[in-house]
Order: sequence, then structure tokens, then C-alpha cells
Amino acid sequence: MTTSNERTSGSENQAPHLDYYPEWLDNLADDVILQGNFANGEILGKEKVGKLLGFARSNYAFQDFRFFGKRGELFLEDYRSTIRGTENRRPGGIEIYNFVVVYFNEAGETSQLVMNHRPQSAALLFSSLLADHFGDEFGADLFYDGDVGDRLLDHDLSRGRWPSPPR
Repeated sequence: MTTSNERTSGSENQAPHLDYYPEWLDNLADDVILQGNFANGEILGKEKVGKLLGFARSNYAFQDFRFFGKRGELFLEDYRSTIRGTENRRPGGIEIYNFVVVYFNEAGETSQLVMNHRPQSAALLFSSLLADHFGDEFGADLFYDGDVGDRLLDHDLSRGRWPSPPR
């Protein structure tokens, strides 16, 4: 276990499977805020954030973590995945990468989440899946509802050292 001043080694936390479960997900504050480049605004409140994250996670075919753990008062995750159902656009599917910063309130609850999906084209595709699923439940202009052309999706960010995907 790490203290707030220790770094958690990424090599200790590599998880090329779904055995890792983010404990912060079950500890959302009532007034939690979720921000990310998949949304044009923010999602507010425990019920909405939990609902959105539950569906969003179901769109990942797997999660390969380069790092997850505490860094000071923050919890960080850095992972890649493939968006389910995108094999028809590209053999092997569309890869998406995400860097998550989790902030906690004084009670130790998850108070804010900041998510940076990349590349931009995959983030837009992910946002369009959220738009298709939720419609305007979270707001009419929160998610991207346009087309993400195949030309835009042809980006490979796999140059970093990642664990091999599960087979």
C-alpha cells in the first residue's frame, strides 16, 4: 500500500486484463464531476456519472494498463483499449487510449474525474457511441453526434511500451 507521498510503480500495476477494478468507481461523491474530451461540458452527480461510466466501460473490449495507482493525493490510470464493434471499420478494431485523473474530497470520496481519450478521432467516435446510447439524457449538445470518417480513424498510437493484448 502506498502513502500519499509515494509513487506506485507502473510495473507493479500492469494489468493486461480486467482483473483490476477501480475502487474509486464505487466511492463517488453525491456531487461528483466528470469532465473529458469525449463531452462538450461536464456530467454532474453520482447517479449520472455512475451510469455513464458503467456504459462507457462496457464499450471496451479489454483494458491494458500501463499504470494505475496513487500519486500524491491523486489516483491516476493510463490504459489502452479497443472500442467494441469497430472491427468493421478496421481489422482489429479502433484503438483508444485514456489517461484518467481522479480527485478526492476531504471525506475520501471521488469528487472529480478528468479523462483524456486519444487520439481525437477515437474520442469523437467514443462520444458518438455515447450520443447513440443516451440521446439527450445528459443534455442535447453534450456528446458528438456527427460522423467520424474512416480517414480520420487511421491513426496508430501504439509506439509506447504496452503489454500484449489478451488473446
